[in-house]
Amino acid sequence: MEMKKSEITIEILNSVQTQELRHLVLWPHIQAQKECTIDIDDCANAFHLGAVIKGRVVSVASFFQTNTEKLNALVPDAHKHYQLRAMATHVDYRREGAGREIINFALNKLKKMNIDILWCNARKVALDFYLNQDFESIDQWYEVPPIGPHKLMYYRIKDY
Repeated sequence: MEMKKSEITIEILNSVQTQELRHLVLWPHIQAQKECTIDIDDCANAFHLGAVIKGRVVSVASFFQTNTEKLNALVPDAHKHYQLRAMATHVDYRREGAGREIINFALNKLKKMNIDILWCNARKVALDFYLNQDFESIDQWYEVPPIGPHKLMYYRIKDY
């Protein structure tokens, strides 16, 4: 099912609109879809994006103004850090460009907000996706039970 880029639109979502894909793709071990939340989902500086194809949200990601001390050497101002969390793409729409379009939209938005770095805790299965989006990695793999191995990755937005 090859999609043309023009068929993918990116929309601002509310946190509730991310829960279905979070549950299906990321957190199937959580009993109820409505529990697929992040404690800072509704903070003032948070935003959520969805890739939409033919009226269906097929990929989601959430963005939060949080820093990690591990990147302070690169960007000392903690207010210039944003974290990408809970990125999920429906299995039927992977490798169609939806995730890439979300990242590009977010990078443009964050650049306009004068944010310098976007970082995430990438799952091992998603490492190649982030590397293909020009994210860099630091640190060793670490385990997040019951999810699996993760690695800290980041993108220097000022270079975008």
